[in-house]
Amino acid sequence: MNDSTQAKNDEIAFWDKVAGERIYAAFDREEYEEFIDVNLGKDLTGLKIVDIGSASGVSAALFAARGATVYGIDISPSLVEQSKTLWPEYKDRLNFEVGDAENLSFESETIDACFFGGVLHHFPERGQVYIEAARILKPNGIILAIEPNKLNFIELIEWAIADLRGKLSPNEYPINPIDMKQDLLEHGFSSVTLKCIRSDIPFLAQIPFISIFFSRQKGDWFKKPVLRFIDAFRAPENRGTFFIIKGKKNDK
Repeated sequence: MNDSTQAKNDEIAFWDKVAGERIYAAFDREEYEEFIDVNLGKDLTGLKIVDIGSASGVSAALFAARGATVYGIDISPSLVEQSKTLWPEYKDRLNFEVGDAENLSFESETIDACFFGGVLHHFPERGQVYIEAARILKPNGIILAIEPNKLNFIELIEWAIADLRGKLSPNEYPINPIDMKQDLLEHGFSSVTLKCIRSDIPFLAQIPFISIFFSRQKGDWFKKPVLRFIDAFRAPENRGTFFIIKGKKNDK
């Protein structure tokens, strides 16, 4: 295994603290459901899916609800223990364990899909993560990820404010989706597609007093016309604050 650039102990400490504060998921349940249904399908019976960076298990449980056998992997022991208590209705096909995306325990070519829900941006260098995903996936297996968009200047403002407020882990960096697409193509994946999502001005929700009127669900009366104007001058890959990227492992 290559030397990692991720500060593992810092990452563990950050997420163990989060586990003590709340049930954590990077996205709303409704968002996860749309991601899954559009990109993998509503019936996942018979598939083996690894949810890498599964946090409190929200997305893993949604895969299991669609019939998949799911392995939720997280670097935080506290999040893994929390996950094991939250989804008893899927205990026959839902498994959680502590693990590292750069050194997975699965045998080669045994998994149908790898899912990263806001995880890859926690790795300053992602090459080893892609190598491991490609290793465990079956030929034509799917890699699916949702990540913050470095090309969106509004998202960069959000990150700067979040950093000042101490809301970021020590390893977080937004990702350039064009670079990530090229990286996947160079690590054994093909048919790579990306789509920008979350047309939003999220930093408004972090400003005291102003945040009363703005959240992801509130303030469209202001945000929509502003974004329509800004987007008229931006390329499609610069518009969403997050992006979905999907690829298929090359068939040998």
